[in-house]
Amino acid sequence: MKKGDITSVTIEKFALGGQGLAFVESLAHDGVDARRIPVFVDDVCVGDEAEVRLVKKKSSFGEGRVQQITKLSDERVTARCQHFGICGGCSWQFLPYEKQLAWKEQLVRETLRHVGGFSDEMLGGIFTGITGCDDPWFYRNKMEWSFSVGLDGALSGGFHVRHMHYDTVNVQECFLQSEPSVKIFKAVRAYFFELHKKGVAVSYNSKTHRGLVHSVYVREGKRTGEMMVIVQTTPEEFDTEAFLKVVSEFPEIVSVVRVIVHEQKGTPKRWEVSVLRGKEFYLEELWIDELRLKFQVKPQAFFQPNTMMAEKIYGQGLALLREHFSAEELAGMRVYDLYCGTGTIGMVLSHAVRSVVGVELNASAIESAKENATLNEVKNIEFFVGDVKKILDELATTHAADVIVVDPPRSGVEEKVVEQIIQAAPRAIIYVSCNPATFARDAKLFASHGYALTFVRAFDQFPQTAHIETVALLKK
Repeated sequence: MKKGDITSVTIEKFALGGQGLAFVESLAHDGVDARRIPVFVDDVCVGDEAEVRLVKKKSSFGEGRVQQITKLSDERVTARCQHFGICGGCSWQFLPYEKQLAWKEQLVRETLRHVGGFSDEMLGGIFTGITGCDDPWFYRNKMEWSFSVGLDGALSGGFHVRHMHYDTVNVQECFLQSEPSVKIFKAVRAYFFELHKKGVAVSYNSKTHRGLVHSVYVREGKRTGEMMVIVQTTPEEFDTEAFLKVVSEFPEIVSVVRVIVHEQKGTPKRWEVSVLRGKEFYLEELWIDELRLKFQVKPQAFFQPNTMMAEKIYGQGLALLREHFSAEELAGMRVYDLYCGTGTIGMVLSHAVRSVVGVELNASAIESAKENATLNEVKNIEFFVGDVKKILDELATTHAADVIVVDPPRSGVEEKVVEQIIQAAPRAIIYVSCNPATFARDAKLFASHGYALTFVRAFDQFPQTAHIETVALLKK
């Protein structure tokens, strides 16, 4: 086959990231045996039969685009949301939830095997399966909404169209966040629709740098019921009084914030945050075993988007410490929490160990972490702002670590940091990952330096999508 060809395929499995995987038979030629070439296809379900156009062709794989689905998979169910397939927010609503969990568990296992080099025999006593959501709907505590103008000049407001960067779906419903969150956005959208009719350029255009609104965020405390509305705008004139009148209909909103984005060619982008009404934060809580931790979440602060699953993920980290070390050992332990963000997992673990040191590059995140440590009366934790590579070298001379926790971005732990962790020689490493592939890569590297992978569990923090989280323990 060559690029542009159309062929009939059957989707045999899912690939990490949620694409369907089909196989095309290659012909033997020039002494090369015939083989099955994998072709990755978007927007399909396992068991679908489809006509696919090859849009990328490499020696070992291809990428295809569906021209038509000729037979739907028996595994498919009717999606709950009317926007599914157009909206880019969900990718797996066509699968029953138990099937989603089964595929995610299989994908983690295959990734550990193929990328990490861990055999099925090794994983048999290590990989413990997947923890799903108690409710796979209405779980998100944060949602970003955008605007766009169509070719007909009409304003649309909602989520981005699947595979598109600018066009949006005029969303009427969403089952990933709470009903109040959707109602709030609809009210805000109606206000901006009226402005658009009056000739105001509402939708920001990143090419021309014209337009008022970049996006609207609704954030929610799932344990507290408190909500925050953030409107992110350009420095153009904004009628604060009129906007506040719209959101005043919702008593659960405790904070209304405007974030002005300053962009000028040749100068760094700058964000100016101003509270229009209420507090500069909303309250959220994490309930883990006997712990009841409170967090003041500010407009630009990161907080895990699924509160209930964050409790399970962090609770797993705490359980691993308690399972592998005695209470007496833990009482004398020092923990590093690398890529700590606002310090959530460090504060959870602080209740079981002597002390915790958090390291994070983002200064505002560390400011929030310190405030929340004070709010929760956690006195055995301290935080450092800076690049993990640099801070680790400084810590090594004064703060020996018994356990190191890493919760890195999707790219995983930098190789230099892996080397520093190995040099620090902690007794154990707790690895929280949002990317099974980079986790498997890093686990293989740690294993080659004497850290045995002793526990892995997957967590479904994002039902109806292909994203997967994992929590692992590596022991020296």
